[in-house]
Amino acid sequence: MGVGKLGTYCADRLKHWIPGEINDMKLGLFMMPLHPPEKDRTQCFEEDIELVVLADELGFTEAWVGQHHSVAWEPIPSNDLFIANVLPHTKNIRLGPGVSIIPQHHPVNIAVRMAYLDHLSRGRINCGFGQGGVPTDWGLFGLPDPKTQGLMTLEGIDMILKLWETDAPFDFKGDYWHIKLTDPIPELGIGTLLKPYQKPHPPIGMSIIKGESMAARMAGQRGYIPLSTNLVHSSTVTRHWAVYTQGAEEDGEPPPDRSIWRVSRSIYVGESNDEAWDHCLNGAFGRAFEYLITMLGSMDMLFLFKHHPDVPDADVTPEYILRQLCIIGDVDTCVRQLHDLWDITGGFGTLLMIAHDWDDKEKWLRSTRLLSQEVVPALPDV
Repeated sequence: MGVGKLGTYCADRLKHWIPGEINDMKLGLFMMPLHPPEKDRTQCFEEDIELVVLADELGFTEAWVGQHHSVAWEPIPSNDLFIANVLPHTKNIRLGPGVSIIPQHHPVNIAVRMAYLDHLSRGRINCGFGQGGVPTDWGLFGLPDPKTQGLMTLEGIDMILKLWETDAPFDFKGDYWHIKLTDPIPELGIGTLLKPYQKPHPPIGMSIIKGESMAARMAGQRGYIPLSTNLVHSSTVTRHWAVYTQGAEEDGEPPPDRSIWRVSRSIYVGESNDEAWDHCLNGAFGRAFEYLITMLGSMDMLFLFKHHPDVPDADVTPEYILRQLCIIGDVDTCVRQLHDLWDITGGFGTLLMIAHDWDDKEKWLRSTRLLSQEVVPALPDV
């Protein structure tokens, strides 16, 4: 059974794109989220909700919400519940899991819960799929090695799409799941699964991390939205698009338009360059990268942060990451850095601001407003 493309949705979103210009670049939000372990959990969740509501008011077009079970720095265990809570407090912003971790959920649960959210939102839902990257979560669920989880993820996505496209009776047998419903009573609605509000289904995105990413290739083959991580250098981000494009061409599709591409960055817009760097180096912003260095280092994945493979692991410090991967400074400096990112990557459709902890709420509110109202509008044509 075919898995489908983004089809009309993509065509409508991409038709206004003008190659070579920052043509109405959109601004979105990617919420891992990131909160110091000692911070009150209820306060963290309330601030996360407040940030999404603010993003909606400021005209952010979308927000993606992460999910983890056993890391205090990223404490949302159920992103679909978070989205359901935020929906009635927002009006326009599209919301989606970033991502639904396929190996940690049965495909039927994901299919019906995403379809339900799609109805509750009247079609404001995007769907992000991936396999997750937290070893302690793998242990909690008794999951196999990462490569096998990757195969589970591919099979799970196909199962979800089939459930959205097929009426019972059906019998889907894979290597990891066997999903069947063989005795429906349609006239009584028995054996009927909820289908999405959007037809044929919500737009699908895939998180992309490594330069030679299997997820990027598959996303290109299937026309999914590529979501480039904030945890890699811009040169690796550039490679994401190259692999995505190769995937599309392998499937016989025309070259994809760059406006479908989302690029994530950690961004802080300060009153001055000195204030911005002092805040980021000495606050929760920098501490978050201490956590991420430890997490990725435990999996021998510090190479992701490096601008060159010859950089020693010992040199990968929070300050190194801030200087290599983040957008930090006053309005003018952030405009220049984002313009450089645009030049290096060749252009993209949506900038996803990473949600960092509000260790100083007023500063973060100011930064978010400056980004949406002064930085992004000031980006010049190229």
